[in-house]
Amino acid sequence: PETADYFRALHTNHGVEIKEGVGLARFHGEDRVTSAELSDGTSLEIDFAIVGIGIRPSVALAEAAGLTIDNGIAVDAFGATSDPDIFAAGDCCSFPYQGGRLRLESVPNAIEQAECAADAMLGRTESYVPNIWFWSDQYDTKLQIAGLNAGYDQVVLRADEAATSVWYFKDGRLISVDAMSDPRSYMMGKRWIEAGVSPGPDDIRDTALPLKSMSAA
Repeated sequence: PETADYFRALHTNHGVEIKEGVGLARFHGEDRVTSAELSDGTSLEIDFAIVGIGIRPSVALAEAAGLTIDNGIAVDAFGATSDPDIFAAGDCCSFPYQGGRLRLESVPNAIEQAECAADAMLGRTESYVPNIWFWSDQYDTKLQIAGLNAGYDQVVLRADEAATSVWYFKDGRLISVDAMSDPRSYMMGKRWIEAGVSPGPDDIRDTALPLKSMSAA
């Protein structure tokens, strides 16, 4: 919620009206859209609409080939599908991750998983372990995310006048960080997560304590 609050305020301060807890019922218009009717009965006059509906992986070819589908094309730790002679990588496939399966939609994953699959085709088998990171530019703010915050049980906000970051812990271990125009927090958090080590939540909260001075275990 801390990251959402940050970006809600950012967009509001730029004149954007955000409507929450309400959905789109239908569009109205003849030659072009002129209004949007919301699920609460209200209507908005509009000139155009941008609809974000998400994506679903394209698996028709894989299904036709009889491959196993599980939130995309199911692959093993080396990129091999249920047919050992067919490999897949990137947004279209799910792979083993921390006892479950994960499908990532990101450029770094597509590149690194493809490299792992190519190695496996050549007989160099090394399990794929993703270094998860994302980014988004919104106005003059750059959001950088390292790790996945799924299952977190503690959130720590580190903020001062210069930078803001949100840190997610599970069972006392750092699992993810959201950094808003705060590259130092992003890089340190990413480094700790990839190394499997974690600073203390209280240390993270203390902005008087430089990140580089923190011990992580």
